[in-house]
Amino acid sequence: MVTAEEDPRTYVELRGWKVLESRWDGSAHLLLVKPRPDLGEAFEELRLNLKAEADGVRLHPMLRRAGGELLLVLLPQPRRETRSKRTNLYLLLATIFTTTWAGTLFWAGYAGSYELESGWDLLLILLHPKTLFYGWLTFSLPLLTILGIHEMGHYVYARKHNLDASLPFFIPIPPPLLLGTMGAFIAIREPIPNRRALLDVGASGPIAGFLAALPITLLGFWLTEQAAREAPVDPGNLIFLGTPLAFNLLASLAEQFMTLSGNYLIHPVAFAGWAGLLVTALNLLPAGQLDGGHIARALFGPRARLLSYLAISVMLFMAFFGIPDVIPFLESSDPYFGWAIFAGLVYFLGVEHPPPSEEITPLNTPRWLAGGFTGVMLLLCFVPSPLMTIPSPFGLEMEAAEGELEFAAGGSNSTLIWVNNTGEVHDNLTLALKLPANWSATLAVANVTYGTGWLNPGNATFGEVVWQPDPFNLTLNLTAGASAQLQLELTAPAEFSELTQALLEASSRNEATYTLRLSLLPEAEA
Repeated sequence: MVTAEEDPRTYVELRGWKVLESRWDGSAHLLLVKPRPDLGEAFEELRLNLKAEADGVRLHPMLRRAGGELLLVLLPQPRRETRSKRTNLYLLLATIFTTTWAGTLFWAGYAGSYELESGWDLLLILLHPKTLFYGWLTFSLPLLTILGIHEMGHYVYARKHNLDASLPFFIPIPPPLLLGTMGAFIAIREPIPNRRALLDVGASGPIAGFLAALPITLLGFWLTEQAAREAPVDPGNLIFLGTPLAFNLLASLAEQFMTLSGNYLIHPVAFAGWAGLLVTALNLLPAGQLDGGHIARALFGPRARLLSYLAISVMLFMAFFGIPDVIPFLESSDPYFGWAIFAGLVYFLGVEHPPPSEEITPLNTPRWLAGGFTGVMLLLCFVPSPLMTIPSPFGLEMEAAEGELEFAAGGSNSTLIWVNNTGEVHDNLTLALKLPANWSATLAVANVTYGTGWLNPGNATFGEVVWQPDPFNLTLNLTAGASAQLQLELTAPAEFSELTQALLEASSRNEATYTLRLSLLPEAEA
């Protein structure tokens, strides 16, 4: 029986191909063949026959048009040994650990079960079994479910097309970087045979992951309402998620069955669902070796490289300029530098997608529809600014007319103090005067801005904005831009010879504390 390695021409002719000319160019067997009506099916049959050859060097077939003629290339390649699946298992276990670690940090911040006060707390939190368990249950498990289903979609269709594919390799990365993982991938150890396989393998993962993210996100919405963790008063202390259209549509769907308050911290399960949608969008960008790059190459052939360069250009533009208001039909967004990092990664891995072994046979209508559906998924899942912070609307300034006051032993002195609400929202301020030992003082509010005028203790509504239980403590209710003028009188003890300080502390509604320091000096040092 003739083998492909011994006589490639005869081997090909015995399988129904008409070979017009053949030669060896030093690196591959080149066979000029006659076109046939069943070109795609015949090429796939030849590929599988060559793959089934038991011994010797394996020949990989490629089919190209050259100068109007059809060229069949048989490229010798050594057979690869399949690696142990233990590597996949070790990486999976490591990723379960790192995503659980990340989830533990998310859960601690969400539930308030652990305070992160120093860098060591990033490690010490792992010693809290209950917090660790909830980190795995509410974040690691749903996130890895989405990523795992995504990669198994690739794996199933790779095997369906008789490709030598590995099980998923998960990529762990320790928090606080990213989500505890950089995703996962499968290794396909042979060239993609045709456009059908390229589209099926490329599209199956994002579609499977997208469908998995939908119920997980809905579950996260329900858990958000059940847990009802109130968001802090000051949004400047929060990281906001840019919400893709799919996330907003799911929220609208959830509102048909439950009431979404919008005032609660998002549950880690919902965050995992959001991350799954973001991963879907990133993978579907039509660039390089991303899933979207596979799909674009299958749909558009060599022209897909234009989409690849366009995608990288758009990412760089959004990294430095965001989305301006002047672009129709698009909501403006701030620059997000993460896009520059991702664009650099795509460029480093390769901008242009290599062709499949046989790129001549066109795609059928169902596959064009599947490719179009992935484009819709990209629009549904894409968000220009995934993570955002906003400035705190709270602000306060305190200023004394005299920051240094001089005293004789047992003597008194006074100063005016202005308290200005420089924020954009009203604030309830609690002021406390703290004195050195044996000092005495009186603190009183002289007047407060109210609307377009001033209030003083003689006004009937003065008590609505000022409440003072004792000479050392008072409460101010200041609207945005309002200010209060305070009169402070201090009396030194009978024995006073060293510099000391008095403190006026103001506690804001956002739990921030502002401090004004007054230096108290003996007359001899003034």
